Amino acid sequence: MNKKTDYPDLERLPDTNFWKHFLWFWWNRPRIFVEDIYEKHVLQSKMDKEIAEYNHIKRETELLIKIQFLEAKLNELKKRKN
Repeated sequence: MNKKTDYPDLERLPDTNFWKHFLWFWWNRPRIFVEDIYEKHVLQSKMDKEIAEYNHIKRETELLIKIQFLEAKLNELKKRKN
């Protein structure tokens, strides 16, 4: 069955074995289920703590940069007055 298409480099994929895929799915489904629960309840709380800590550090550094910028601006204004 040679069908002509607009894409000459297309190749048909090899046939898949339905039973192999079906058995793999049912064999690994319990593991996948447990991993999902672990990620949802254990890792998510750890990630939330890390994200909150990161956001806190980010806010602190932004404030420090603003303070340094304002201090530099104030020093420049003081020099202009003298």
